[in-house]
Amino acid sequence: MEFGSCKKKFDEPPAFIPANISANSSIKALKALHSMGGLEQINNDLIISGYVVGDDRSGNLYKQICIQDSTGGITVNLGGSNLYVDYPVGRQVFIKCKGLYLSDYNRLIQIGMIDNSIPSSPSLSAIPTTLFDSFVVKGSLGNTIIPKLVSVNQLNDSLQSMLIQIKDSVQFVDTDTALTYADVSASKSSVNRTISDCSGNKLVVYTSGYANFAGVKTPTGKGLITALYFVYKTTPELILRDTADARLIHQRCAANKITIASLRTLYSGSDVLLGALSVSGIVISNSSNLAAGNIIIQDGNSGIDLYFGSTATTAKFNPGDSLSIDLTGGVLTNYKGMLEANLPTTALPVKAIATGRVITPKTITIAELLNNISTLENTLLQINNATASSTSGTSFSGYKTLADATGNTTLYSSATASFAGSTLPTVCENWVGYANLFTTVQFQIRNTNDVTAGTGCIINKSFNAAYTFSGVTTTSGATDPTKAAIAEGVVFGSFIAVGVGSNSSASGRFSFTSWPLGATNGSNSFTGTLSASQYYEITITPGAGYQLDLNSLSFTFQRSATGVRQWAVRSSIDNFANNLTASISPANSAVLSNTNNTFQIADRATITAQSGCNIAFGSNHNNLTNPVKLRFYGFNAESTSGTFSLNTVNIIGNTH
Repeated sequence: MEFGSCKKKFDEPPAFIPANISANSSIKALKALHSMGGLEQINNDLIISGYVVGDDRSGNLYKQICIQDSTGGITVNLGGSNLYVDYPVGRQVFIKCKGLYLSDYNRLIQIGMIDNSIPSSPSLSAIPTTLFDSFVVKGSLGNTIIPKLVSVNQLNDSLQSMLIQIKDSVQFVDTDTALTYADVSASKSSVNRTISDCSGNKLVVYTSGYANFAGVKTPTGKGLITALYFVYKTTPELILRDTADARLIHQRCAANKITIASLRTLYSGSDVLLGALSVSGIVISNSSNLAAGNIIIQDGNSGIDLYFGSTATTAKFNPGDSLSIDLTGGVLTNYKGMLEANLPTTALPVKAIATGRVITPKTITIAELLNNISTLENTLLQINNATASSTSGTSFSGYKTLADATGNTTLYSSATASFAGSTLPTVCENWVGYANLFTTVQFQIRNTNDVTAGTGCIINKSFNAAYTFSGVTTTSGATDPTKAAIAEGVVFGSFIAVGVGSNSSASGRFSFTSWPLGATNGSNSFTGTLSASQYYEITITPGAGYQLDLNSLSFTFQRSATGVRQWAVRSSIDNFANNLTASISPANSAVLSNTNNTFQIADRATITAQSGCNIAFGSNHNNLTNPVKLRFYGFNAESTSGTFSLNTVNIIGNTH
């Protein structure tokens, strides 16, 4: 038996017949008809032609295709699924625009139909499937699309909906590498991942949770990326068509790790744009007492404040968390005196490495803090045996003074801190926290556990020592017998008169004769000079273990009708070489302070007490541990019988 072969004949698919249609406008000209935020109907017989550069094959576009010609690109809203079957990437299409509408979705210009379901607020809608052929004419297939090469910093609205390629090598930032492109949970949320070139320029890659590559992990290398360019409000976005668009297979940008110490050295007085850098450190701050969006990290002996914007969720980071932070695109800046890394807020570029790490605070004095704030700033510190004080209220909240035996600084606690309303300790304590420079140096604790009992404190004590000369008589001699002022940590000596009369000319004030001559009644011309051997003197001695600060001095002066016309105050700090800074306050028309820091009384028969003589000591009279002598020199008297009288003297300062 013979069997014949069975042969079937199949029809060949019909050859493609080009559509009898041509464009009479460009995509650029069409988009020029649109005003941002508007909705414009196209009433002219406009036809545009373009090549499909983006379809819905991967699910990263939904009910949209993107087409482009040589002038630009536009997103076309089509109300159907599996659009890639009829409108795949590489197909030429013609759009009959008459009757369609132009609008924008958060600044991305699109074309489609109108939705009038809410007459007062019409919006753009997709072209229904039944009308596809009325508006969209298919052209040739398989056309090669060459993406437009651009740098990250060249992106602009003219590139909307076009296929572009970033011509510089890029990489996903450290905190976005090896993570899924989008959310693979049931919610299928879209996700923004960040890429950066090696100069630190950043850009967002947007992926829908419905993309078929949403669960694929982002590449860890660098290379070229091809994508559709979208904008969302003010944010440029790249839309991948599939993972083949991200060919990041080469070694990442080199030298992107940096220590905090090295980071701080990059700043030299003006803002620094940070390139592809990352830094690691341990959190030492607590969000409870820190402005929103900030964290402070420390690595070794160096620390820095990182600011991610006031709405960033940095509160999830706690002291002891070890973090890696991508600095790319950030700015190293000076914020009110403090060095700060101001980082982009498009995403929180932080990767947690570990928890429970310990930074041991460095024990310092307040004097050391003030003298070394540039290196100690934002590191964990401990100040022992210090006392907090304030003139307003008794809680932590606000600005207080923290003082130890070496000096004082500002203690600041935010009014929103969890412990702001707690009672401020009134005894000597040990304090742990960090310091920074906000115009002046200020110290902050994280919580009240940072305050523990101190021992051996010497508390900063202020004084206003008054000399009244109430015990002086015309026979009491050259030393004031009045009991001296008393203050903690300082011994005030008695006034003595040197090189002048042997007794006061009056009781109740220190008033002596025989001062250097040089003035004439009725004249403001003086011929005399100060004598180094004629003066009043007091000695002020710091107590054992204390330091002394002299701040200011004021006194009331009186003269007889022929007494001294000029006087000055000097100190042993410079061996009595210079007059201390003199001023008159409150104003007194009878007394002058001259540019050479001498005092002078007007040429008149003024014999009553005159107030307002003030002396400012300056920083060289701070932190004294040895006795200091003050001398009051009278000179240019009109006669040897003329007097120079101190009625009262007040000395203001503090010990610590």
